Amino acid sequence: MAIEEVVRQDSPPSGSSQTGVFIAIFVVLAGLAIGEIFTLSRMSTVRESLEAQQATMQKNLSSQIDQQFSTRMATLESSNAQQLEALHKEIDGASKRSGTAGRELRKARTMVEKLQAEQREQADRLRDELAQKADQQQVGALSQDVSATRTDLDETKKNLESTRSDLGMARSEFGTLIARNHDEIETLRKLGERDYFEFSLTRNTPAHVANVGLTLKKTNVKRHRFNLMLVADDMQIEKKDRTVNEPVFFYTAGSKRPYELVVNKVQSTQVTGYVSAPKGIVQVAAR
Repeated sequence: MAIEEVVRQDSPPSGSSQTGVFIAIFVVLAGLAIGEIFTLSRMSTVRESLEAQQATMQKNLSSQIDQQFSTRMATLESSNAQQLEALHKEIDGASKRSGTAGRELRKARTMVEKLQAEQREQADRLRDELAQKADQQQVGALSQDVSATRTDLDETKKNLESTRSDLGMARSEFGTLIARNHDEIETLRKLGERDYFEFSLTRNTPAHVANVGLTLKKTNVKRHRFNLMLVADDMQIEKKDRTVNEPVFFYTAGSKRPYELVVNKVQSTQVTGYVSAPKGIVQVAAR
């Protein structure tokens, strides 16, 4: 009896050992779960911080882009506004000086108003695009839009210059502008409406200009007059007692629009001027 009691006292109970193991496993799992929760929380915090920094950078970039291009646009608008205002004053001054040019001045004023409207429309369109394109990836596309707008404004300036030149030139009965010197001939060439061929003729010396034969027969320096023999389509036509800057019109075979000859300067044995031909007809005739 005593031996059996001793043996039972020395043997540890199996139920207590298993409970201890379960507790240890639970503690380990709880620790891992807590660590996982902490890690996820930390990652969420870092992600929110990065998103906030990115939003701030995009906002700052958008503000910088908006300010930069708005400044450029304001400068272009100011420059063009000054030119348009100067052109308005020039037109009004010309209107007061000459009552016979009313139709041309009204046409020029209409052109200026149209150019102003186009400029305002381009500026409004660019402002709308600046307000929408805040993403850094769209900066390249925005630069292209600004370049296109600058090109449009440069074209507007060219149109203004052409209008200013138009006001200083007379028109013929066919509506063509009459150039009085080399610079004005170059201005008409840039308009691209007709082809222009300058010449210098010496008395009784035949010359060939724009597929037309020309021979100076007589000059009157005091009265700025001249006589000229014109040969076109094997026909000789003498133009007598013509004056400086007076257009002489004639037709050639295959042309529905007239040629135009203008002498700008008369000297004792020589005259200088130009022949204006319908666009492209001289190249066609030369083939």
